[in-house]
Amino acid sequence: MKRKNMTEEATAKTAMFYFTKSVEIRGGKNMEENKNATIKDVIDIAKKRNRKINTNIITKAYEYAAEKHKDQKRKSGEPYIIHPLNVAYIVAELGLDEETICAALLHDVVEDTEATYEDISNEFGEKIAEIVEGVTKLSRVFETTEEKQAENYKKLFLAMEKDIRVILLKLADRLHNVKTLEHLKRDRQIAIAKETMDLYAPIANKLGMYDMKCELEKYAFKILEPEEYSKICEELQKRKEENIEKLEATKKVIEKELKDKKIPAIVTIETKKIYNIYKKMKEKNKTIDELKDLFSIKTIVKDRKNCYIALGLVNTIYNLIPETFKDFIAVPRINMYQALHTILIGEQGVIFESQICSDDMNKISSYGILAYLSFINKENKSKEAERTYIDNLKGIQNSLEFEKQIKNPKAFLNTLKTELFEDEVYVYTRKGDIKALPKGSTVIDFAYSIDENLGNHMKGCKINSINMPLTTVLKNENIVEIIGDDKGTVPSREWLECIKTAKAKNEILKILEKNEENKQKKEVNLQIEAKYRTGIVLDITLFLNSKNISVTYLNLTTIENEKAIIEISIEVDNKFKVDEIINTIKEIESVQNVTEKNKLIDIV
Repeated sequence: MKRKNMTEEATAKTAMFYFTKSVEIRGGKNMEENKNATIKDVIDIAKKRNRKINTNIITKAYEYAAEKHKDQKRKSGEPYIIHPLNVAYIVAELGLDEETICAALLHDVVEDTEATYEDISNEFGEKIAEIVEGVTKLSRVFETTEEKQAENYKKLFLAMEKDIRVILLKLADRLHNVKTLEHLKRDRQIAIAKETMDLYAPIANKLGMYDMKCELEKYAFKILEPEEYSKICEELQKRKEENIEKLEATKKVIEKELKDKKIPAIVTIETKKIYNIYKKMKEKNKTIDELKDLFSIKTIVKDRKNCYIALGLVNTIYNLIPETFKDFIAVPRINMYQALHTILIGEQGVIFESQICSDDMNKISSYGILAYLSFINKENKSKEAERTYIDNLKGIQNSLEFEKQIKNPKAFLNTLKTELFEDEVYVYTRKGDIKALPKGSTVIDFAYSIDENLGNHMKGCKINSINMPLTTVLKNENIVEIIGDDKGTVPSREWLECIKTAKAKNEILKILEKNEENKQKKEVNLQIEAKYRTGIVLDITLFLNSKNISVTYLNLTTIENEKAIIEISIEVDNKFKVDEIINTIKEIESVQNVTEKNKLIDIV
């Protein structure tokens, strides 16, 4: 019996150490709120995250950046080097490698000093130079603000496709910037905070970086709605003081029940994020007192099986508020978030949300793609999971393709924001597969998200087994069936007015442009009389091919006195002038006459 108890105690301690080790990493929370990082802080946190990290090159990058920025000041009057140092600290605390930390220290030297890409490459290597280049804004002059924004985003996203660390550095850069806006003019504060909400927080969400997303939203919200921010902070603090003892008592009961059942776990009390409270109040048209998930008790267990065991235990202890159970383990969110959610009534009537997840799920919910990068977690690296996060950013790639077709920066920015926006609708295929689409998407978006051919050749649809128009806006849990057309119907230009996703827009534009090109083409029948010689037909066809003119029919007959008659049909766009083509054919050696339909063209 004694041996058994010792074994159980050792197992519990091992599990607790495992849990603690994995959840202790919290980006940006080890520094005091208003304290600026030093190079010592950067190196210390980098070594804590990775004992094998090359601190010499980090020191070299700091000294180089400090020298280049030595005469520059921030709007606050502080030395400019403070900004790169704080960005480097955030990057290091996220556990990124020395190349990214160096790039963080150097990220503004090409944009704001005389240093060039070649200088950085020569001093620190091509990899670091490429990351720096990826986050460096374009310096040329643009006609409009939208054009400038669009071109800088395209540059950033193209670099991100090559190296994901580019966007991770950009998120860290934006986090420090949005935290330190107080010295800028009000219009600049608003512009930066709005861009953070519209672009950078959603990108962090797509990458599963929940902590980063919430930090970006918090500081942007504080700038955009200072009164609402202060009001919610005060109200939340008041309710936390009123309920903390009840929550602590509830937490202890849950811990005891899990311990009695020999389920190792970490149980914590968490508070709903400020911006999430504001957003839910607006969306649901509720007051803060009407929200039932202001406080949550998170239970982190070893694995998926224990999640459901813990759910049963907690739901046995406390009463469940009806229709509040959500199983994000069976159906993960688009950013790979997994957990079991229920809203319960705890000790002394306190209402709380129970969140139950495994240690791996908890790690992924905070760090997303970071949990799978080779320099973060080599032992448990999952290429499949990494690809899932990259797939979440395909909306960006589709938006880039859309911009190439329409050449309209404003439309590109609107489409990009739609693709990145956090609100999503979850619908099912007839086979039960789940598809996540931007809120407001139609059946047309759904069809193109599955396959472009399905979208290009559909004539109708059923939603929950009922015939509905293709332009119907989808709702959560709709079951959608697409009805195809063997005759090959084609998309309508009117579809562009009601769809949301860039992929659907891209595919529809391609089909429409192709159809318009075909309509513009016409077939021209030519009869060429020539003195027969070897190679005459080849010379004519090579000329037509050089002009990208399709030959649809060709026939050669030879008559008396070595005279050749060549009948040829070509397909040309209306923009081609047939007379010009004929005049060029006339110059080919041995050609004597050219006839277009019944019109005779004489050789001069």
